[in-house]
Amino acid sequence: EALLFARQSHQAKSGSHARAANAVERIHKTAYWGQMSLGSPPQHFKVIFDTGSGNLIVPSSQCTVPGCKPHHKYESKSSTTSMAVQNENGEGNAEISFGTGNVAGDFYRDKMCIGDSLCMDTSFIAADRESTEPFQDIPFDGIMGLGFKDLSMGKGFNILDDLYAGGQLPGGQVS
Repeated sequence: EALLFARQSHQAKSGSHARAANAVERIHKTAYWGQMSLGSPPQHFKVIFDTGSGNLIVPSSQCTVPGCKPHHKYESKSSTTSMAVQNENGEGNAEISFGTGNVAGDFYRDKMCIGDSLCMDTSFIAADRESTEPFQDIPFDGIMGLGFKDLSMGKGFNILDDLYAGGQLPGGQVS
């Protein structure tokens, strides 16, 4: 919960005297998550929507470290539409460091759906390693990076670009 809410206290003024009167706390959401699926048949995940990153990252069934243990895992062999892919630099995997931890995994392309009707093929990282902190304690399975392509692993890895190319953004907007 501490990761998701910021607390601010405000003081009330009475006449010319400033006094702390029953401090009012406002709680602002600073993170949002939702359901999505990967594969055929669909494998369901709860992901955080993150505008500060550009990749979709979910734990792989190959991940057995504590950071992955409590989460749903992507099983590439269970999807008839899954394929291992490389980025334009010929890389088939990556390691990413965040301010609070790191992940590493292989690149895949598969059918992704948000809800029942917003579906497309997208490339993503199936993490076979996730640091214990913070991933063991987070309330979601993965990260859906909604940042621009310069934050992605390369061409074909950016969900916003995929949505735009498929004409699935309202009014064709990217921002």
